[in-house]
Amino acid sequence: MFSENTSDYKLATDEIDDLAVLAKTDSAAAAELVSRLLPAIRSYSHRFDSSISEDLLQEGLLGALGAISDYRREKGRAATFIIACAKNKMLSAVKRFDFPDETAVLEDEPADTEQSFDYDPLYDAIESCLTQLEKRVVRCSLMGLSYRSTAERLGIDVKSVDNAMQRARKKLREEVADV
Repeated sequence: MFSENTSDYKLATDEIDDLAVLAKTDSAAAAELVSRLLPAIRSYSHRFDSSISEDLLQEGLLGALGAISDYRREKGRAATFIIACAKNKMLSAVKRFDFPDETAVLEDEPADTEQSFDYDPLYDAIESCLTQLEKRVVRCSLMGLSYRSTAERLGIDVKSVDNAMQRARKKLREEVADV
């Protein structure tokens, strides 16, 4: 558990659940928690063109901040819950602003139809050079899931998750290095 010293929040590595409990009453803990989850939240917002990705990021951050007060340790992992709330907030915004063709991009499975979005090179590489399993493993990683949680979610063993992630990293390094 953390002490009241704010600098302790930055030093802790795997204390997301403890940090989420503290974040209910401590704004420094909330800021640290959201900063740790920001890459996963940002990854969902970047699946859209640049004209709405920043708006969606803001919606996602609002969803994450709102989720902190609703988090209950006995219900599961904080990162999973908070990121899911952020994702749902972004999905609601997409539906509210009537972007029906883009809603599928935030779903767990890729859309069946060809879509043209303004991806940055990393997201373009993910879509173009990874297998379906590798994409799913990378998505889980971006959501902050551990290899074990990813394995359970995808119905495969942990070693398969590790292998898929290693292949994905290698392919992405090679693909993005050319950009």
